[in-house]
Amino acid sequence: MNSLTILSTAIRQDADGRYCLNDCHRAAGGVAKDAPGQWLRTDQAKKLIEELETMQNCTVSETAGKPVETVPGRNGGTYACKELVYAYAMWISAAFHLTVIRAFDAMVTGATSVQTPAIDLNDPAFLRSTLLTYTEKVLALEAEKAEAAPKLEVFERLANSKGRTNLREVGKELQIGSKRGIEFLREIKWTFRDQAGRWKAYAGAVDAGYVEMKYTTYTNTSGEEVSTQQVFVTPKGMARLAHRLGMQ
Repeated sequence: MNSLTILSTAIRQDADGRYCLNDCHRAAGGVAKDAPGQWLRTDQAKKLIEELETMQNCTVSETAGKPVETVPGRNGGTYACKELVYAYAMWISAAFHLTVIRAFDAMVTGATSVQTPAIDLNDPAFLRSTLLTYTEKVLALEAEKAEAAPKLEVFERLANSKGRTNLREVGKELQIGSKRGIEFLREIKWTFRDQAGRWKAYAGAVDAGYVEMKYTTYTNTSGEEVSTQQVFVTPKGMARLAHRLGMQ
């Protein structure tokens, strides 16, 4: 049986003959807004899947079993029947839909691959479609870049800070609130309270360079100088926290 290739990208199939939508996404350019998960959340996709599932024995085209199946894990992916591949391609763009149709035709006839359609400078409709598709992808990339900019700015500021951060200030720096910051450090096993109620640091977090225990001196209400240990988060630790909170 010939394999499916779209714009020089091999499209994997699972044991039930479904095609990998993630591979199709890569062939289409890999823009985040065109991801299979985005399409599967649309009403169009949900209604089409529901209609396919009502068919006798859930058998559609050359595919047996469910019309779409998502396999978790690094080597997993979302696999769908041919009808859903067509619908997904149409959702991305008219040009990519046409490319997918030709790819399936080439697979059936035994052609080795489907190349990008030649640009006809005398065809206004083709040029308009190509320009719109390109513009959509550029706008999507610009939107992703703009969305990520504030997070990257925070991450770089935390990673390059020179001083240590005390527990009360951690949450403020991470923009999650002081109380939540202290609780988060406890949840991830960086800090804990001893029997006297004082904050201490776990050895693992200290060894990793995320936190430090330092002696500080202050004057109590009686005018006496008192030394005590305090937990501080290092710049490396702050950068790690930002990463864990999805601020990178």
